[in-house]
Amino acid sequence: MKKFLILIIIPCISFSQVWDNVSNFIGDGRHHPITFSNDNFGFVMSGSYLTDAYKYDKSNDIWIQLQNIPFSGRGYSYGVSIGNKAYMGFGSTSSGSYPTDWWEYDMINDSWLQLSNFPGDGRQHPAMIVVNNKIYIGCGGNSNGNLNDWWEYDVLTDIWNQKSDLTANARHHPFYFGIGNYAYVGFGHGSLFGPGSNSSSPYIYNDFYRYDPSNDTWLRLSDFPSEARVAGTQFSNDDKGYILSGDGDDHGPLSSGEFWEYNPLNDSWTQLTSHPGGAIWAPGNFVIGCDVFFLLGQNWNANIGTYPLNVYKYKLSDDCGCTDVLAYNFSTLALIDDGSCCYNTGCTDPFALNYDSLSCYDDGSCITPVVGCTNPMASNFDPTANTTFSFGGAINSSFGTGGYFNGNQHLIFNSNKECIIKSALIDSESSNTITFELRNSNGLVIDDTTLNVVSGEQRINLQFNVPIGNDFQLGVTNNSLQVSGLYRNNTNATYPYDIGSAIQITSSSANTNPFEYYYFFYDIEIEVICQDISTEIIEKQYSNKILKVFNLLGKESYFQTNTPLLFLDKNGIVKKKIVID
Repeated sequence: MKKFLILIIIPCISFSQVWDNVSNFIGDGRHHPITFSNDNFGFVMSGSYLTDAYKYDKSNDIWIQLQNIPFSGRGYSYGVSIGNKAYMGFGSTSSGSYPTDWWEYDMINDSWLQLSNFPGDGRQHPAMIVVNNKIYIGCGGNSNGNLNDWWEYDVLTDIWNQKSDLTANARHHPFYFGIGNYAYVGFGHGSLFGPGSNSSSPYIYNDFYRYDPSNDTWLRLSDFPSEARVAGTQFSNDDKGYILSGDGDDHGPLSSGEFWEYNPLNDSWTQLTSHPGGAIWAPGNFVIGCDVFFLLGQNWNANIGTYPLNVYKYKLSDDCGCTDVLAYNFSTLALIDDGSCCYNTGCTDPFALNYDSLSCYDDGSCITPVVGCTNPMASNFDPTANTTFSFGGAINSSFGTGGYFNGNQHLIFNSNKECIIKSALIDSESSNTITFELRNSNGLVIDDTTLNVVSGEQRINLQFNVPIGNDFQLGVTNNSLQVSGLYRNNTNATYPYDIGSAIQITSSSANTNPFEYYYFFYDIEIEVICQDISTEIIEKQYSNKILKVFNLLGKESYFQTNTPLLFLDKNGIVKKKIVID
C-alpha cells in the first residue's frame, strides 16, 4: 500500500505597523470625548458638552448607542477604566462651571452610580491615571489658572486623599499614562515660560515626570526629544506608554498625527507610524486587546475646525493574532487569540472584477478589470474587455494626511477609450452647492453639473462624457468652495491610478509636489456604452484581410459565408459582416 505525505503550508502574516480604517463613529463629531474600554468593547461618552454615549463592538465592527449619561454634558473631561468599571468626572459645562461630581459606570449592565464628590478645586484638562487599582488625578486648569496639585482616589473605599504636588510648572492638558507601579505626567500648556517653550509660543512644555505612589515622590525624567506639545491623547499597553497627535509648541496642529512610544526601562522615546488624516486637537482613544482605536477630536489643518468621524485601528503588538493553525492567517508569534482568524479565501482587491467582500485572505485570483464594450453586436465591441464599468482612483480618503480645502484644484488624467465618468465619492465639509467640471488639457470646460451636497461622505452623480485624449481635468468650478471645502489628501498619493485600463489618473494640479496631493474625487465609477451598427454585406474576397473571426457570442470561430460574423482586420477594427458567395 502506497503512503502519501500531504504537506499543508499555512501562511503566517507577520506583525505590521499600519493604521487601518474601521467603522465610522455614528454620533456627532466632538472634541475631548470621554473614552475607555474593557476587554471586549470601547466606549465614547460626552465631549463638546454633549450627553450621549456609545459602545464599539470590535468583533462585529459596529457602534451601538447607549443611554445618555446621568450628569450634565461635559467638555474637557476624561475617564479611566478598571476591569468592567469606568470612572469619570471633572471638565467644564457649557455655562462655564467646573463640576466636582464623580461617577462610576458599569460597562456590563450599562448602569451608573454617583460616588463621593472630588474635595479639591473643579477643573478641566486634568491628568487621570490608574496605578494598582487606584486613580491619580491632578493638574488641569480653571478660571483661577493652571494647577499642579495631585490627588489619589481609592475605588474600594470611595475616599479621596491629597498627595504631593507635581514638582514643576502648573499646567493643563498634559500627556499622561500609568505603567507598572508608577504614574507618568508631562508636556502640556502652562502660564510660565518653561522647558520646551519657544519665544512665540503660549508656553507649551516638553518636560516629563514620574510619580511613585509608594513614597509620594516625583522624579524628573528626560525631556521629550521632539517638539513640545499639548492637547493630544494617550494610553499605556504592555508596559509601554503612548502619546498620539495634538498641537505643537505654537499651539497649532503638529505637521502630522505623530505617534510615540515610551519605554520606562531606559527612559526613551521611539516614534511610530503617524495616524492618517492629519494631526487632531483633543481626540480620544481606547485599547481592546493589542489594538488601539483612535477617533474624534477637532481637525484644524485647513484652519477651519472640522470634526472627523473616521476611526482608525493600530496593532500595538504581535502578541495578539490568530492562534488557530487551520486559519489562513495563523501567526506563530501570537500568544492571545484576537478573533481575527480568517477561513475565507478569494480576491480582496475592491477594484478587481471578482472582488469578494466576504474573503479575508487573498488567494491571488483577482482579475484586473478591462473596461470596454462586451457586446459583440455593437460597433465598438472590444474583444479584450471583460466589463463595461469599473471603479478606481483612491478608494477613500483614509490614506496619508489631509483636510478640507477651499481652492479650485483638480485631478489630471488620460483617457484611451471613450467612456463616461458616472459618479464618485466626495467628502464635503458642510452642505453646499458645487459645480463640478470636466475640462480639457487647456482648461476649457467639456462638461459640468451643479449639485447640492451635504456634510460628510457621499456619492455624487456626474455623467461626464470623456473622449480619448490626455491631460483632462476633473475638478470644481472657480469659487465653488468659498462656502466650505472638500476633503483632499496632501500625503501618500500613489499615482498613477488606473481605472479599468481606460483612464489613468496621472497627477494633481498642486503647484508643489503634485504627486503627493489627491483632490476631492474617490472611488470613481466609469462606464463604456456599447453602440449598435448595421450589418455590412461584402464579397468573399475581403476575407484575406481578416486576422480573426468571432461568432456573435464573441467566441473565436471559423470562416463561414452567408452568416453574420465579427471580423478583426489588420488595423485592429472589429466589424460585423456577412460574407456572401
